[in-house]
Amino acid sequence: MTSIFTVSIDSVEGSTLRGRVHIINPDVPSVPRKSVFPLSLLVDAWWHLDRGFLHDEDDEEEGGDRYPFTADQGNDITASMRLKDEFSKLYELILGKHIRVTEDGYLLADDGKTVLEPRRKAKDVYQLDSGRGHDGISHFVMTSGNAEEFSQGAADIVTRYDISPYRNVPLRSEVAALENPDEPWVPDEPWDPEEPDGPADLDDYTVWKLLQTCSFAELPYAEIAVTVSDAGYLEHMVAGMRWSTTMTGHVC
Repeated sequence: MTSIFTVSIDSVEGSTLRGRVHIINPDVPSVPRKSVFPLSLLVDAWWHLDRGFLHDEDDEEEGGDRYPFTADQGNDITASMRLKDEFSKLYELILGKHIRVTEDGYLLADDGKTVLEPRRKAKDVYQLDSGRGHDGISHFVMTSGNAEEFSQGAADIVTRYDISPYRNVPLRSEVAALENPDEPWVPDEPWDPEEPDGPADLDDYTVWKLLQTCSFAELPYAEIAVTVSDAGYLEHMVAGMRWSTTMTGHVC
């Protein structure tokens, strides 16, 4: 799945996290403003660390992942989190639950071998979506996420969520110069005579033509500040970490 944002954590103090969300995908040119988004980022970071997927990458120019500890240390942090079981449940609310089954759909134990008694098919027990496959241990199917329950969780957990104006957005005059290099730029009406130029609309694909040659640090971003009801939700977050995410707060 294509990454949508790159998230950088600048500070974690008590129950408040501050960071930046870089917009890296022209198909999603804005940072979501609902509280489900920052909660989904906390869950995504937990999942990456728990699986050992978050580590330092070499490509700083392209905004590679950053984590100030080793993958094993990150895994140890998630294993010792006071609220680790809650994160597992939150993850399932977003993306659904991974259910082990036989080839013909009967429920299996976590070992991927033992058929649970009484014998029941997953489709008769769970609300399933189209996700299914084989992970090297057993066949599996996926349940649907639960948008209503996740939204309620976000309302309970995220007590404050602030977003700054976007930074590093090209000016309208710069976009116009790219489209019509031989014509002088004239601002659209209405406009402020004291400040006729201003940031371009990130929904405009021409803006992204300008951004194609930019380094990661030059891409548009918004600063975020997130306060949670319990500092335990930030135990795995640390200043200096950075990762790319597909999360938007949308539940599958």
